[in-house]
Amino acid sequence: MTLENLTLTIPTLNEEENISNCLSSFIDSGVKNIIVIDGGSDDETVNIIKKYNVKLIQLKKLGLANQRNIGISNVKTKYTALIDADMRSVKGSLEKMIQDLEEGNYDGVEAFIKPMETKSYYDKSYQCIMEININKLGKRNMIGTPTLWKTSVLQKNNFDPYFSGPSDDTDLCYRLSSKGHVFGGSSAIIKHVHRSDFKSYVKKYLWYGKGDAQFVLRHPERFFSILKHQLFNYPIKFSLISALKLQISPIPFMIVSGLLRFFGMVIEIFLKILKRKDRIYKT
Repeated sequence: MTLENLTLTIPTLNEEENISNCLSSFIDSGVKNIIVIDGGSDDETVNIIKKYNVKLIQLKKLGLANQRNIGISNVKTKYTALIDADMRSVKGSLEKMIQDLEEGNYDGVEAFIKPMETKSYYDKSYQCIMEININKLGKRNMIGTPTLWKTSVLQKNNFDPYFSGPSDDTDLCYRLSSKGHVFGGSSAIIKHVHRSDFKSYVKKYLWYGKGDAQFVLRHPERFFSILKHQLFNYPIKFSLISALKLQISPIPFMIVSGLLRFFGMVIEIFLKILKRKDRIYKT
């Protein structure tokens, strides 16, 4: 299956450690159309991108949803893949995503996430959550990166610019589902560079909590669903599934991750009440 009908969109913000390997892996896999939307990097990210034959769009710090929208608006192909800089291609993965999208009659599909390597307790535990919660086939209520979409669906239903961080995809899928759009899991594999230290994971899950806060402020009716995800799914449901698989060591990580998301949400809601200016940053 050809990749000429596919455009890759990659948002960046201070990704000098990741972007070169990301671009090289997808170009080597046969991708011809790549759009990188930089959100105001102040490291070497932009200079590295300029070494590649890709379309570069430079913005100020407008947030993740704005970056995605601007990238999608420049797509001319039938399919659009949403990829992050810490992801790497596996040969044939994008072709498989197109195949699964068409055969399942989906509007968007999410690939399985596999680690580039597991060097520490933290990235091994994170991957355990991926296997429980993300790497699933069949119809899904929500999909996030790495995803492949029908471009027409994304261009008619923009990401909400209100979302400066994560949960932009949660909001999009929530709105699309109400219109009858359908998403699914693809058996294609995309590699991911997991964080390998405690500090990075704390920052990441607090950032997820910020996204949860923005989602419930936008959709108050979903507050208890988000609360359930943080305080039941992570510490109880995921831990129980892990224990049944005789994987005991990730359980403390799962409990702490859910609590971090909860505290991140509380902090962000408090900052919104105080009308503090939104801080856009790289995790």
